[in-house]
Amino acid sequence: MLNSSYAYAVDLNGVSMGPPIVDKTVKPGESFEQEFNVQNRTDGTVELEAYIQDFRVENNQWDKVEDTDSSWSPMTWATVINAPEKLNSGEQGKISVKFDVPKNAEKGEYVTYFNVKFIPVVAGQKGEMTATISVASEIRSLVYVKVSDAAGNLNLIRAWLVNKAGTGFWHVSKPVFTISVVNTGNVHLEVRGNIDITDVSRNQGAKLNVPMFNVLHGKEKEIEIPWNEAPLIGYFKGKIQLTHDGENFDEREFSFVVGPLPTLAGTVIIFSAVILAVILYIRKLQKQLKDAEKTAKQ
Repeated sequence: MLNSSYAYAVDLNGVSMGPPIVDKTVKPGESFEQEFNVQNRTDGTVELEAYIQDFRVENNQWDKVEDTDSSWSPMTWATVINAPEKLNSGEQGKISVKFDVPKNAEKGEYVTYFNVKFIPVVAGQKGEMTATISVASEIRSLVYVKVSDAAGNLNLIRAWLVNKAGTGFWHVSKPVFTISVVNTGNVHLEVRGNIDITDVSRNQGAKLNVPMFNVLHGKEKEIEIPWNEAPLIGYFKGKIQLTHDGENFDEREFSFVVGPLPTLAGTVIIFSAVILAVILYIRKLQKQLKDAEKTAKQ
């Protein structure tokens, strides 16, 4: 099993790749090719494995983007069209990557990384090359792709409208929180947030994470988040905080009740009984009033 060493510089453990940073501005429907230079200065042969991966940095960690969309994902636009399979000692090579930006690409600034893994190779017993050595080196180049409009303008407007954020008042089972966001800007938004819940009767709290979701410009997206750990019964207050830039938040407060079906049915029965009792009491008063009027006439 390979234990990879990561580096964001050009040089690592006798192998190198460059340029370390690529910055391109393109229009929807355009293409461009990018060459990466690789070199092996070790004493042995290395095999090369190349790939492209979208990422985002959250809490100082590099997280891979799994839910990609061809309208905003450079990873889906990229194709490795030429790359050496291996480099002998002292050998150099070039890797060519083509980016085909679709016509429906969202205007915006996107980042992906081009990654090359250098795997040392040792000679087998009969002169065969085997990649059984346990240490590999990886070098990443950051690729920034700015997509303008058809005229080449890059005036980015991030704006939204939170149509819905909360839940209904009464729940006979586990509550589900609904969030609906409309993207009113001209670039796609990555919405994320959290839900704070306070159990009023027990003076306890809970927090749910709103998973990051993308909303394309001019589109609306709705997601549902269940609270599977909710108590069987209780009165709660909630607050949903949402953001698309990590700085400005939209907050919505609400309250709700959770109660099993027998409790709800019992409430209906009691409420109906109270109404019936009031009606009977009014009728009794009306009868007493009529009897009193008859007695007065006599």
